[in-house]
Amino acid sequence: MENCTNVNLPKWSYKQKDGYKIYQCGSHIKGNFIQVFVPDSPCHDEQGKLKLITYLHGFALCLPKFYEAHLEVLAKKGYYVFFPDFQNSDYPDEIDQNQLIPSKNKRHLYFWYQMVIDTITQRKTPSTEKFVKQTRKAEEFHRIREAPDEPSPLKCLIIAFALVVIILIVRFIYLFSPKYSKNLVKLISTVGLSLLYSPSVWIERAIGLTSDSWRKLCQDNPKFDELDFDFYVFGHSLGGLLALSWPAYVTETKFFPKQIITADPAPSTEMGIPQIAVFILKLFRSPFTLEPITIRKTGVKLDVPVGILHGADDNIVKPQSWVKTSFWQRKSNFDCIASQQKKIYFSLSNQQVQPPLTAFHNQAVTDTTYYDDALFKNFGGVKKEPNDYNKQYIWPGLNLVVQDKVRVDQLLGKFPLETVHITHTLPDKGWELKSIVIFIFAVLVALSLGTWFCHNLGTYFSIKS
Repeated sequence: MENCTNVNLPKWSYKQKDGYKIYQCGSHIKGNFIQVFVPDSPCHDEQGKLKLITYLHGFALCLPKFYEAHLEVLAKKGYYVFFPDFQNSDYPDEIDQNQLIPSKNKRHLYFWYQMVIDTITQRKTPSTEKFVKQTRKAEEFHRIREAPDEPSPLKCLIIAFALVVIILIVRFIYLFSPKYSKNLVKLISTVGLSLLYSPSVWIERAIGLTSDSWRKLCQDNPKFDELDFDFYVFGHSLGGLLALSWPAYVTETKFFPKQIITADPAPSTEMGIPQIAVFILKLFRSPFTLEPITIRKTGVKLDVPVGILHGADDNIVKPQSWVKTSFWQRKSNFDCIASQQKKIYFSLSNQQVQPPLTAFHNQAVTDTTYYDDALFKNFGGVKKEPNDYNKQYIWPGLNLVVQDKVRVDQLLGKFPLETVHITHTLPDKGWELKSIVIFIFAVLVALSLGTWFCHNLGTYFSIKS
């Protein structure tokens, strides 16, 4: 059976840019939004093949704006680039990302509280007059709740209530960091509807949107249908895991990737997102946490050349999560990848240059200005524009692979490095202060409990004797 989306793609809009066109259809809120970057002068290899890339975003980074500078570079090189939003998100559907104006003063807590009340009272139409700026999201929530082939009303109620709890807890924990709290709530609430679905639905959407969009382009341009192409998948963070899991879900041979390259990917869909949200969603048995995608499950199907470009100082998805083993897991996540042609690269921070370079989670991102800096200072890293990690690491890595100049597992020594340093072995930082404090605290607690237990046990036997 072929991967497909639930919605046909009959209506396209497009905008001419310098050297390429942006085709767009669908809607973020319905989970069927896609932009396709179509070059004016397509690149053909020696066999006459086109180059197609699907570009998968990180959790809640569903706007092309977050990666737009890279998308433009790829299109100008002659590659066809597909950017699907596989999550249901509350972002505006503007085709020109420069015209985006972030919505302010949305009542996120009240919105989800009202969705709880509407579901309990079985209200047929949303009370949108109370939150005009979130009308689309309210209408889509009600549509999902009433549709027979969508998550049940009970699931909708549970997720809405879980989001109320998450927002309350985030506000309490970050009481003294109001800007961070406000933007973190906005980030989570923006993709709240997508938490009604399991991650397998997300990747199937991404595959279906890619396939349907190419089919639509071929209908509008019959000459495309006669051309062969090489297909690649690139992904960042959550999108990186979905890229690595693509072979486990794709059913159309022509969209089976020739090579896969990722930036700071998560080994599990439960990583790379706020952990407080994961904890609450687990308590409420969200489909998102009940059926996670993990590289331990999908890696067995991953038998194409694979490259992982990770930041050594990534605090969202720690690079150790890929290469370290544990008492419970004798095999590292990286070793769960079946391919023998695989490599993980680590970029290092460089504080000697101006501005200083930190190898954080958002190396692939090019613009985080849609949100306040207070959010990304603590959640992946602030980016106003592409930096040296983009220009010397992420961008050339993908380009070398797509041009067939270097296989993705042989990139070391091929990056055009000046200020960025890359290694294939993760530097051993030893015990960090935080880890030492936690370890000492745990030992003291264990000793205290042991002393208390032995004392009470001795007292008990003394009384008995």
